Amino acid sequence: MNKPRHVLLLTEESGVGGVQTTLHWLESGLTERGWQVTRLPVRHGRPSLWACWQAARRAQVLVASNNFLPAYVSVALAWLARRPSVVWVHGPVHEVLQQASASPFKTAWLRTVYRWASHLVCASQTSCDSLMRVMAGARRAAPQNVSVIRNPAVLPGAGQSDAAMPATEGVALGFVGRLSPEKQPLQLLPMLRLLPPACQLHVVGDGELMGAMRSDGQDLLAQGRLHLHGQQTVTAQTYRAWQATVLCSRYEGYPMTALESLACGVPCVSTPIPAMQEMLGTPAPLWLAQDESPAALAEAVQRCLAQAPADRRAAIDSLQGQHRLETFVQAWDELLTRQLQGGQGTEKQAMNLDASRGERPHGGQS
Repeated sequence: MNKPRHVLLLTEESGVGGVQTTLHWLESGLTERGWQVTRLPVRHGRPSLWACWQAARRAQVLVASNNFLPAYVSVALAWLARRPSVVWVHGPVHEVLQQASASPFKTAWLRTVYRWASHLVCASQTSCDSLMRVMAGARRAAPQNVSVIRNPAVLPGAGQSDAAMPATEGVALGFVGRLSPEKQPLQLLPMLRLLPPACQLHVVGDGELMGAMRSDGQDLLAQGRLHLHGQQTVTAQTYRAWQATVLCSRYEGYPMTALESLACGVPCVSTPIPAMQEMLGTPAPLWLAQDESPAALAEAVQRCLAQAPADRRAAIDSLQGQHRLETFVQAWDELLTRQLQGGQGTEKQAMNLDASRGERPHGGQS
């Protein structure tokens, strides 16, 4: 009888979003592969140090659901319990720290935490490159124990759809995300004004810029071209009601909005940020705007809508094939198994990371 494999997932438990979505797919996928999975929220509920240590001792490997608070707790508990720790890096750390005007002390602290982790997993090559820019300022060389496992394109019920555009009188476009400065949702308003009158935009999400969206988009709201739905559950039916989704973020790690849209057979048009160039650059370059301006985004939307259905279907099929859930789970399963096999030397690795062999960055998916 095989010895049970037990992983402890340390989470923030702070609302919804791409991190929580991908964590759900990881947890369910590992469970199906025979892992015993335990979640431990480290922000809400504030478990005691004793409870955290006990949970770490029961597990064989610890995984931090993101690279901030869960990473701090995971690395500390792993050191105390002599367990391997894996930190999951979702977003572009360098850009996030710049946006937050992080102090040199915080940046140095993060470098230390990442060096003490047994392994780092980045959700995209873009996130990996950003992480390496953060680590480049350290006195010692950047860590080599880094892997890339790209997020999957999956959403419940998505497989029931085909890529045919809905038969509607107008052209429905969609946006899903926080209405916050880094998502730049106000860029969507001038973009919409540059598109034909038949085009409508449905915005799903809420945030600090909702008031500005309402005031700046009064004319579009009055014309029935702008629909602000607020925060709501996003399903496959949400995406299938649209001809395309639109992204205009300042930066992203590897956006789940785009992947969920593609899972539903709906193309995603975006400004040419590195994460979307990584995702769309080869299979669907027409869906990338030439620059970050609303005019370029409007042109990209029109290119996408004018694309032959067979070409659009081929691009979506290619992208779905590159982001399969099975590949994502298998890559994590293999990585965590390697951590278990190397767990004998975890204590030595924690005391001297430079002496550990590690791995070169590599793609978890093709």
